[in-house]
Amino acid sequence: MKLNNSTQIKSEDYDGEYQALIDQLAETLNPFMQEVVELADERIDFENRVEVLKTITLTVDAAGKPTLNDKVNTGKSGIRGTQVISAFNLTNNTIYPTSQPFISYRILAGGVIQILNITGLPANNKFQLNLVIY
Repeated sequence: MKLNNSTQIKSEDYDGEYQALIDQLAETLNPFMQEVVELADERIDFENRVEVLKTITLTVDAAGKPTLNDKVNTGKSGIRGTQVISAFNLTNNTIYPTSQPFISYRILAGGVIQILNITGLPANNKFQLNLVIY
């Protein structure tokens, strides 16, 4: 979506008796409108979104259960889900995930999740996973 009708508020466009008030409003509204236009102009990144980008390192057993480090502090409350966006094998870089890793978890207190299972990762290989947490 393109926002192309955003114009700067200028006090000289209004009657003299209102110009001081318009200047005060313009100081607040003009920068805000510029930020909204920039965000809508395909400049949204993780700092401007509600998702969290997180990197974790773990190993799973043959059943897909983490052998250590099964708790992750997500940095957010109201967790809706996770998505693995990349997976790097730190044990043997010639062994790859067998499918898109999917994380089954349960929510604990304080924005922490406990990973119950991860599909798609070969057993007994340490992986670095980059996650988007929604």
